[in-house]
Amino acid sequence: MSDIVVDASGALKWFVTEADSVVADELSASNNRLFAPRLILTEVANALARKAIAQLISAQEARMYVRSLPQYFDGLFAVDELIEPALENAIALRHPIYDLIYVEAARRLDAPLVTADRRPITKIADTGFARHVALLSDWRSD
Repeated sequence: MSDIVVDASGALKWFVTEADSVVADELSASNNRLFAPRLILTEVANALARKAIAQLISAQEARMYVRSLPQYFDGLFAVDELIEPALENAIALRHPIYDLIYVEAARRLDAPLVTADRRPITKIADTGFARHVALLSDWRSD
């Protein structure tokens, strides 16, 4: 059993069928302990709102999914202590702070961040943070 940090791009796939949704489901069903910063609640709710506005899901489904999201995690981190180091890294890497909050959570837990978003992986590929980030499509259960 390992600790894994999941970001919003991966968690959204638990509720909406997209590329790699099957892999995301396997991750949630694995024996690994899943963690995320509390920011994930806002980011997934925003993505679900966009899906509901586009009529890809109903408003009722969006509400149900948001309510169930915390149940997927063994722990949700407060964001307060993650913001300052994430801000420093966002400035240094010229990348949105949201992704770097997840990276900082993974760094502190000394666990991989599993993401479906290739942008942060590309951005940090040549940094010391690269070892903390893995693409969801590459994840395999042990």
